[in-house]
Amino acid sequence: MVRGRETAQRLFAVEYNSSRFEDRAIEENAPNYVITPLGSHVNRLFFMGVLMNKTNTGTGDLPNFKAEVRDPTGTFYLYAGQYQPQPLAVLSHLEPPALVGVVGKVRTFTKEDGTFYSSVKPESIFKVDVPQRDRWVLETSRFTLERIKAYEDVLEMEEPSLELLAEKGHPTRAGECALDALRHYGRSEVKAYADAVKIALMAVVEGNGRPVEIGNAEPVKEDIGEDVKATVLSIIKELSGERGALYRDIMKECEARSIDKITLEEIIQALLDEGQVYEPTIGLIKSI
Repeated sequence: MVRGRETAQRLFAVEYNSSRFEDRAIEENAPNYVITPLGSHVNRLFFMGVLMNKTNTGTGDLPNFKAEVRDPTGTFYLYAGQYQPQPLAVLSHLEPPALVGVVGKVRTFTKEDGTFYSSVKPESIFKVDVPQRDRWVLETSRFTLERIKAYEDVLEMEEPSLELLAEKGHPTRAGECALDALRHYGRSEVKAYADAVKIALMAVVEGNGRPVEIGNAEPVKEDIGEDVKATVLSIIKELSGERGALYRDIMKECEARSIDKITLEEIIQALLDEGQVYEPTIGLIKSI
Protein backbone atom coordinates (compact mmCIF):
# COMPACT_ATOMS: atom_id res chain seq x y z
CA MET A 1 0.00 0.00 0.00
CA VAL A 2 1.32 3.45 -0.94
CA ARG A 3 1.17 5.89 1.96
CA GLY A 4 0.44 9.52 1.26
CA ARG A 5 2.71 12.14 2.69
CA GLU A 6 1.51 13.64 5.96
CA THR A 7 0.50 17.30 5.89
CA ALA A 8 3.20 19.63 7.23
CA GLN A 9 1.29 21.44 9.99
CA ARG A 10 1.90 25.06 10.93
CA LEU A 11 2.73 25.09 14.63
CA PHE A 12 4.28 27.51 17.10
CA ALA A 13 7.30 26.34 19.13
CA VAL A 14 5.57 26.89 22.47
CA GLU A 15 2.85 24.35 21.64
CA TYR A 16 5.19 21.80 20.09
CA ASN A 17 7.71 21.95 22.93
CA SER A 18 4.97 21.58 25.56
CA SER A 19 3.92 18.20 24.14
CA ARG A 20 4.08 15.21 26.49
CA PHE A 21 2.48 12.41 24.46
CA GLU A 22 3.13 10.57 21.22
CA ASP A 23 1.36 7.97 19.11
CA ARG A 24 3.98 5.47 17.99
CA ALA A 25 3.12 3.27 15.02
CA ILE A 26 3.24 -0.52 15.29
CA GLU A 27 3.27 -1.11 11.52
CA GLU A 28 6.60 -0.85 9.73
CA ASN A 29 7.07 2.50 7.94
CA ALA A 30 3.84 3.86 9.45
CA PRO A 31 4.06 7.46 10.69
CA ASN A 32 4.65 8.44 14.32
CA TYR A 33 2.83 11.42 15.81
CA VAL A 34 3.47 13.93 18.56
CA ILE A 35 0.21 14.88 20.31
CA THR A 36 0.29 18.53 21.34
CA PRO A 37 -1.53 20.10 24.34
CA LEU A 38 -4.09 21.55 21.92
CA GLY A 39 -4.72 18.13 20.40
CA SER A 40 -2.84 18.28 17.10
CA HIS A 41 -1.42 14.97 15.88
CA VAL A 42 1.81 16.05 14.23
CA ASN A 43 4.05 13.94 12.00
CA ARG A 44 5.45 16.75 9.84
CA LEU A 45 5.57 20.45 10.66
CA PHE A 46 6.26 23.71 8.84
CA PHE A 47 7.61 26.73 10.68
CA MET A 48 9.60 29.91 10.20
CA GLY A 49 11.95 31.78 12.46
CA VAL A 50 15.49 32.98 13.00
CA LEU A 51 18.35 30.50 12.82
CA MET A 52 20.03 31.48 16.10
CA ASN A 53 22.95 29.10 16.19
CA LYS A 54 24.31 25.87 14.78
CA THR A 55 26.89 23.35 15.98
CA ASN A 56 28.65 20.67 13.96
CA THR A 57 28.91 17.68 16.31
CA GLY A 58 30.40 15.54 13.55
CA THR A 59 33.50 16.06 11.40
CA GLY A 60 34.30 18.03 8.28
CA ASP A 61 33.85 14.92 6.14
CA LEU A 62 30.80 13.64 8.03
CA PRO A 63 29.02 16.70 9.45
CA ASN A 64 26.15 16.34 11.87
CA PHE A 65 24.44 19.60 12.81
CA LYS A 66 22.43 20.68 15.83
CA ALA A 67 20.64 23.99 15.24
CA GLU A 68 18.13 26.27 16.93
CA VAL A 69 15.42 28.19 15.07
CA ARG A 70 13.46 30.70 17.13
CA ASP A 71 9.92 31.79 16.28
CA PRO A 72 8.13 34.54 18.28
CA THR A 73 7.03 32.02 20.95
CA GLY A 74 10.03 29.77 21.53
CA THR A 75 12.77 27.65 19.99
CA PHE A 76 12.68 24.64 17.68
CA TYR A 77 15.63 22.25 18.04
CA LEU A 78 16.88 20.67 14.80
CA TYR A 79 19.15 17.68 14.19
CA ALA A 80 20.46 17.02 10.65
CA GLY A 81 22.87 14.30 9.55
CA GLN A 82 23.88 12.39 6.44
CA TYR A 83 20.31 11.26 5.75
CA GLN A 84 19.13 14.89 5.48
CA PRO A 85 21.37 16.09 2.60
CA GLN A 86 19.51 19.31 1.73
CA PRO A 87 19.31 20.65 5.33
CA LEU A 88 22.90 19.52 5.89
CA ALA A 89 24.12 21.46 2.86
CA VAL A 90 22.20 24.59 3.93
CA LEU A 91 23.44 24.47 7.52
CA SER A 92 27.01 23.97 6.31
CA HIS A 93 26.97 27.34 4.54
CA LEU A 94 24.26 29.48 6.18
CA GLU A 95 25.49 31.66 9.02
CA PRO A 96 23.25 32.78 11.93
CA PRO A 97 21.31 34.90 12.38
CA ALA A 98 19.22 34.18 9.30
CA LEU A 99 15.46 34.09 8.70
CA VAL A 100 14.51 30.61 7.49
CA GLY A 101 11.61 28.32 6.79
CA VAL A 102 11.77 24.66 7.81
CA VAL A 103 9.75 21.62 6.82
CA GLY A 104 10.58 18.61 8.93
CA LYS A 105 9.49 15.48 10.78
CA VAL A 106 8.94 15.06 14.47
CA ARG A 107 11.76 13.58 16.53
CA THR A 108 11.20 12.47 20.13
CA PHE A 109 13.10 11.15 23.10
CA THR A 110 11.83 10.00 26.50
CA LYS A 111 14.19 9.80 29.47
CA GLU A 112 14.05 7.02 32.04
CA ASP A 113 12.23 9.36 34.44
CA GLY A 114 9.50 9.89 31.81
CA THR A 115 10.58 13.37 30.71
CA PHE A 116 9.49 13.85 27.10
CA TYR A 117 11.56 15.84 24.60
CA SER A 118 10.49 16.83 21.10
CA SER A 119 12.75 18.11 18.35
CA VAL A 120 12.73 18.26 14.55
CA LYS A 121 14.42 16.21 11.82
CA PRO A 122 14.46 18.73 8.94
CA GLU A 123 13.57 17.70 5.40
CA SER A 124 14.10 21.14 3.89
CA ILE A 125 15.55 24.45 5.11
CA PHE A 126 15.29 27.60 3.03
CA LYS A 127 15.76 31.33 3.42
CA VAL A 128 12.61 33.46 3.66
CA ASP A 129 11.86 37.16 3.88
CA VAL A 130 9.87 39.13 6.45
CA PRO A 131 6.56 39.17 4.47
CA GLN A 132 6.72 35.38 4.14
CA ARG A 133 7.43 35.04 7.86
CA ASP A 134 4.52 37.37 8.66
CA ARG A 135 2.15 35.33 6.48
CA TRP A 136 3.23 32.18 8.31
CA VAL A 137 2.60 33.86 11.70
CA LEU A 138 -0.90 34.90 10.64
CA GLU A 139 -1.80 31.45 9.31
CA THR A 140 -0.37 29.69 12.37
CA SER A 141 -2.15 32.10 14.71
CA ARG A 142 -5.48 31.36 13.02
CA PHE A 143 -5.09 27.59 13.31
CA THR A 144 -3.91 27.86 16.94
CA LEU A 145 -6.83 30.11 17.91
CA GLU A 146 -9.29 27.70 16.28
CA ARG A 147 -7.98 24.88 18.47
CA ILE A 148 -7.98 27.05 21.61
CA LYS A 149 -11.58 28.19 21.11
CA ALA A 150 -12.79 24.65 20.39
CA TYR A 151 -11.04 23.32 23.50
CA GLU A 152 -12.52 26.08 25.69
CA ASP A 153 -15.99 25.10 24.48
CA VAL A 154 -15.25 21.41 25.12
CA LEU A 155 -14.51 22.23 28.76
CA GLU A 156 -17.98 23.73 29.12
CA MET A 157 -19.78 20.64 27.77
CA GLU A 158 -21.06 17.79 29.94
CA GLU A 159 -20.72 15.32 27.07
CA PRO A 160 -18.55 16.93 24.38
CA SER A 161 -18.86 15.68 20.82
CA LEU A 162 -17.97 16.71 17.28
CA GLU A 163 -21.65 17.30 16.57
CA LEU A 164 -22.02 19.79 19.44
CA LEU A 165 -18.80 21.55 18.44
CA ALA A 166 -19.99 21.78 14.83
CA GLU A 167 -23.24 23.36 16.06
CA LYS A 168 -21.11 26.04 17.73
CA GLY A 169 -19.38 26.71 14.41
CA HIS A 170 -16.05 24.99 15.01
CA PRO A 171 -14.26 23.40 12.01
CA THR A 172 -14.11 19.60 12.14
CA ARG A 173 -10.31 19.64 12.41
CA ALA A 174 -10.36 21.99 15.42
CA GLY A 175 -13.13 19.92 17.05
CA GLU A 176 -11.17 16.69 16.68
CA CYS A 177 -8.10 18.38 18.18
CA ALA A 178 -10.11 19.71 21.14
CA LEU A 179 -11.50 16.26 21.95
CA ASP A 180 -8.03 14.69 21.69
CA ALA A 181 -6.56 17.41 23.92
CA LEU A 182 -9.14 16.58 26.59
CA ARG A 183 -8.55 12.85 26.17
CA HIS A 184 -4.76 13.06 26.58
CA TYR A 185 -4.19 16.14 28.75
CA GLY A 186 -7.45 16.36 30.68
CA ARG A 187 -8.77 19.73 31.79
CA SER A 188 -5.73 21.96 31.38
CA GLU A 189 -5.03 25.69 31.15
CA VAL A 190 -4.54 27.08 27.63
CA LYS A 191 -4.03 30.75 28.45
CA ALA A 192 -0.28 30.40 27.81
CA TYR A 193 -0.97 29.50 24.18
CA ALA A 194 -3.41 32.40 23.70
CA ASP A 195 -0.79 34.73 25.18
CA ALA A 196 1.82 33.27 22.83
CA VAL A 197 -0.39 34.04 19.84
CA LYS A 198 -0.64 37.66 20.97
CA ILE A 199 3.14 37.84 21.26
CA ALA A 200 3.55 36.34 17.78
CA LEU A 201 1.10 38.80 16.27
CA MET A 202 2.96 41.70 17.82
CA ALA A 203 5.91 40.67 15.64
CA VAL A 204 3.79 41.28 12.56
CA VAL A 205 3.31 44.87 11.46
CA GLU A 206 0.99 46.28 8.85
CA GLY A 207 2.08 48.77 6.22
CA ASN A 208 1.48 51.70 8.54
CA GLY A 209 3.57 50.15 11.30
CA ARG A 210 0.73 49.21 13.66
CA PRO A 211 0.88 45.82 15.40
CA VAL A 212 -1.75 43.41 14.07
CA GLU A 213 -4.56 42.95 16.60
CA ILE A 214 -5.69 39.46 17.51
CA GLY A 215 -9.14 40.11 16.09
CA ASN A 216 -7.62 40.84 12.70
CA ALA A 217 -5.67 37.61 12.56
CA GLU A 218 -7.22 36.41 9.34
CA PRO A 219 -4.83 34.61 7.01
CA VAL A 220 -3.26 36.57 4.19
CA LYS A 221 -4.13 34.17 1.40
CA GLU A 222 -2.24 34.28 -1.85
CA ASP A 223 -4.33 32.55 -4.45
CA ILE A 224 -2.39 29.73 -6.07
CA GLY A 225 -3.70 29.70 -9.63
CA GLU A 226 -4.53 26.49 -11.45
CA ASP A 227 -1.92 27.43 -14.05
CA VAL A 228 0.84 27.38 -11.41
CA LYS A 229 -0.42 24.04 -10.08
CA ALA A 230 -0.48 22.68 -13.64
CA THR A 231 3.09 23.89 -14.15
CA VAL A 232 4.32 22.06 -11.02
CA LEU A 233 2.51 18.88 -12.05
CA SER A 234 4.06 19.16 -15.51
CA ILE A 235 7.54 19.57 -13.96
CA ILE A 236 7.01 16.46 -11.82
CA LYS A 237 6.02 14.44 -14.90
CA GLU A 238 8.97 15.78 -16.93
CA LEU A 239 11.50 14.92 -14.22
CA SER A 240 10.01 11.57 -13.24
CA GLY A 241 12.00 8.43 -13.80
CA GLU A 242 10.74 4.96 -13.02
CA ARG A 243 10.58 5.73 -9.28
CA GLY A 244 9.47 9.36 -9.54
CA ALA A 245 11.09 12.81 -9.43
CA LEU A 246 13.55 13.93 -6.78
CA TYR A 247 12.12 16.72 -4.62
CA ARG A 248 15.36 18.72 -4.88
CA ASP A 249 15.19 18.54 -8.72
CA ILE A 250 11.55 19.68 -8.65
CA MET A 251 12.52 22.56 -6.35
CA LYS A 252 15.43 23.60 -8.61
CA GLU A 253 13.24 23.63 -11.73
CA CYS A 254 10.46 25.53 -9.94
CA GLU A 255 12.94 28.15 -8.73
CA ALA A 256 14.03 28.62 -12.35
CA ARG A 257 10.39 29.36 -13.17
CA SER A 258 9.98 31.80 -10.24
CA ILE A 259 7.92 29.43 -8.07
CA ASP A 260 9.17 29.84 -4.50
CA LYS A 261 9.68 26.99 -2.03
CA ILE A 262 6.66 27.84 0.13
CA THR A 263 4.33 27.90 -2.87
CA LEU A 264 5.84 24.63 -4.09
CA GLU A 265 5.23 22.93 -0.72
CA GLU A 266 1.60 24.11 -0.71
CA ILE A 267 1.02 22.96 -4.30
CA ILE A 268 2.56 19.53 -3.73
CA GLN A 269 0.39 19.10 -0.64
CA ALA A 270 -2.67 20.07 -2.71
CA LEU A 271 -1.69 17.56 -5.43
CA LEU A 272 -1.23 14.86 -2.76
CA ASP A 273 -4.65 15.67 -1.26
CA GLU A 274 -6.25 15.51 -4.73
CA GLY A 275 -4.61 12.17 -5.48
CA GLN A 276 -2.71 13.47 -8.51
CA VAL A 277 0.70 12.54 -7.06
CA TYR A 278 2.05 10.37 -4.28
CA GLU A 279 5.34 9.99 -2.42
CA PRO A 280 6.73 6.44 -2.84
CA THR A 281 9.51 7.34 -0.40
CA ILE A 282 10.76 10.48 1.33
CA GLY A 283 12.25 12.86 -1.24
CA LEU A 284 10.55 11.34 -4.28
CA ILE A 285 7.29 12.54 -5.85
CA LYS A 286 5.54 10.55 -8.56
CA SER A 287 2.49 11.43 -10.63
CA ILE A 288 -0.48 9.05 -10.79
